[in-house]
Amino acid sequence: MASKSRRNKVSFKWTKELIFLIVFIVGMITLTVVLAIPSNAKRTLSKYNEAITAYNTEKSTSYSTIPSENVFEEISGGYDKQVSNLMSIAKENEYTYVFYGSLTNETFLEQMSTVNTFAQNYDVKKVYVFLANYVVDSETEGETSTSTYNNKIKEYNNILNEGRNADCKEFDMSSYPAFLVYKNGGLLFNTQVDENNEYTWAQYLNKAFGLEKKESK
Repeated sequence: MASKSRRNKVSFKWTKELIFLIVFIVGMITLTVVLAIPSNAKRTLSKYNEAITAYNTEKSTSYSTIPSENVFEEISGGYDKQVSNLMSIAKENEYTYVFYGSLTNETFLEQMSTVNTFAQNYDVKKVYVFLANYVVDSETEGETSTSTYNNKIKEYNNILNEGRNADCKEFDMSSYPAFLVYKNGGLLFNTQVDENNEYTWAQYLNKAFGLEKKESK
């Protein structure tokens, strides 16, 4: 009579300890993946510093890069959304500081570190970076002479200058870079002055960041 071999079957049990272990391992893997993905702030900072470094290499300049501890926050969204977001921010805060320009512009790249230093010296926690992408992209496409472009610039300018202080020069999006200060949603300060003005950026920034303390006296 042939013998029959039988396998010993061991029933699998989900123990509390095993479940905790699996949850722990999954959690650690998820945390590792999340930590490996740079935050929006780090990606933005990297974008700024890469632009500065590339310009330094190409033009043999030595413009300072931006440290990890900085005051910059970029206005997000597409063209229309950027303008809308900026005005929403300006209306939500008593004082709003804005650095407008392009990462392809020499003066903008040169002054980014200066703006950050002055802001920190005046204990300003945030300066919003408003990139002139609409103008730059239109220039690249050769569209700055079209009626569509001019009408859009006029529309944006009307929005950004709403509530402007009478003593402040009207802001024009087609010209950059510029440093702006909004107070309660109205434009209070704008560096876009006559071409023969001899103020330095240091003087502009001293005046801009000093407005809040001056008006609080």
